[in-house]
Amino acid sequence: MNHTIALARIPTYCGACLLSLTAGLVFAQSPAVNQPAGLNLGLTSFYDGFSGGPGWAWQTTLRHSEAKKITDSNGNANAVFKEPSIRSDVMVNQLSYAGAETYGGWRPALMLIVPVVSLNTSFGAGPSLKGGGTALGDISVDASLQGTPVTNTEGTPVFAQRFAAAVILPTGEYKKDSDINQGSGYVSFNPYWAATLFPAPRWEMSWRAHYLYNFKNDSPAASRTQQINGQTVTNTQAGEAAWVNFGASYAITPDVSIGINGYYFEQLSNHRANGVKLADSRERVLGVGPGLM
Repeated sequence: MNHTIALARIPTYCGACLLSLTAGLVFAQSPAVNQPAGLNLGLTSFYDGFSGGPGWAWQTTLRHSEAKKITDSNGNANAVFKEPSIRSDVMVNQLSYAGAETYGGWRPALMLIVPVVSLNTSFGAGPSLKGGGTALGDISVDASLQGTPVTNTEGTPVFAQRFAAAVILPTGEYKKDSDINQGSGYVSFNPYWAATLFPAPRWEMSWRAHYLYNFKNDSPAASRTQQINGQTVTNTQAGEAAWVNFGASYAITPDVSIGINGYYFEQLSNHRANGVKLADSRERVLGVGPGLM
C-alpha cells in the first residue's frame, strides 16, 4: 500500500467545479472546467516498471478521499464555501491480460479499469454544490508493451520498463445539472512510460511519466447557467497536462519494502470555454507520502 498526501488537489472522481473555483462560479457567472476524474495521481506502486506474467489477472482496490477545502485560482481557500466536505469512496476493478509471446523483447498486454464511485458532500451555511450518490465512473482501456528486464552479469534485474497508452471513456454517471459527477463527460488520451531502476542492492527507484490530452466536452455540467463574454457556455475543454508519479524504497526483507512515493502534476495549457482560453486556470500540484509494500 502507499499513502500520498496531496498538498493542493481535491480528490479525483469529482465532476465540474472542483479545481478552479472562484466566487463568481457560485453565482454561475464564470465557467468551471476540470481535469478528468480518476487520474492515477500518486497511486503508482514501488517496482512499477514490472508487470505480471502472461495470462489473466483481476485486482480490486478501495480508495477513500476527503476534501475539507475548495480553493480559488491562487490555491487559497475560497471564503464563499464555509464548511465544505467532499468525500469519495471508489472501488476500482482492474482486469488485465498479458500475451504469452514476446516480440523483440516486448510483451503486449491489455487492461480494463472499471471504477464504482460513491460521492457524499456537505456544506455549512452559504452556497453549496450539487451532486453525489453511487454510480459507475469513467472506464479506462489501456494497451501496453512490457520490456524484458535488463539484468547484470549475475542475472539480477537492474532496470525494467513499460510503455502504455490509455483512453479514458465518458461512461460514468454524468448529470448535466450537477456540479459534482462520477464521470467527466468527455474522452481523454493518456499515454505513459513506467520504469524501475535498481541503483544498489535492496534499493529501487520507480517512476511513471504521464501525458494527458482532453477532448472537448459538448455538454458541460453545472447546477446553474454558466456564461463567458456574455454568452452561455455550450462547450468546454480541459487543458493538456503532464505529471510524474515517483517512488523509492528499501527492501527490509525479500517480501517487505518501505520508502516514499508521490507525484508532481503540471497543467501545460489553460482550460477553454466556447473556445476561449480561461486565464490563470492552469493547475500545479505536488503530493508526497510514506509507502509500505
